[in-house]
This record gives sequence, structure tokens and C-alpha cells, in this order.
Amino acid sequence: MNRLKIVRELAGYTQEQVATAHEVTAQTIQRFEKGTRNVSLAWLEKMAEFYKVRVSTLVDDVVEAEVDEALMREIMAYTFKRCEGENVDINKLAKVVTKTYKKCRKMKEAPKMAEIREKVDDMLTCAID
Repeated sequence: MNRLKIVRELAGYTQEQVATAHEVTAQTIQRFEKGTRNVSLAWLEKMAEFYKVRVSTLVDDVVEAEVDEALMREIMAYTFKRCEGENVDINKLAKVVTKTYKKCRKMKEAPKMAEIREKVDDMLTCAID
């Protein structure tokens, strides 16, 4: 799984909805998400604009086998929920998610949800205008 799927799900879209919006098939979206079809930079830019995130948010910055999908989901879900209705610089928000993920991965034991929330809240103080 890559961030394309995570971001899509957190944004509340189905593969069919994204496909319809971009005039492609749901199978195309599925292939992008599974990594069985290469994604061009132009497509990533379209998706970033559609989801209102930076392109770098859609690109894994760690080796796929090393991604802790559950941890990334928790961080992104809490971060998006915490920022709902706030005026947030999307570039800062992407950094919050990335830095929180990296900090949590460095912990000796899996972080508890309270620890994730604390790390996100600490970093969001400078991201929310």
C-alpha cells in the first residue's frame, strides 16, 4: 500500500469517485495505489491538487516494505481531524505528518495513540494560523 490509497481514504473518496473525477477507470486508480502501474509526475500533481496536499505527501519517502501502514493511518487521521475547520498551511501540515511518523518509528516500542496525539499537537502549534 502506498500513500495514494491512504490519502484517498482519509479524504473520504472511493476509487470510483476519483476515477470519475479524472476520467479514468477505477482499475487505473487501483493499479496506481498498488504500485502495479507507474504514476507520472503530471498525474501526481493532479492528484495533489484534487486532495489539496503537496505532491511529496503522495510519495513514500521510505522503502515500501518499511512503511507501518497502521501507524501512518493513525497519524494522518488524527492530524486531519485535529485540523478540521482550521486555517492550515498545507506544506506545514505535510511536514507535521512526516516528522511525526519518523519520530514514532524511532521509538523502541510502538507508540500509544496518546503519544501520537501529543507529538502531532506539539508540531501543529506552528502549522495552524
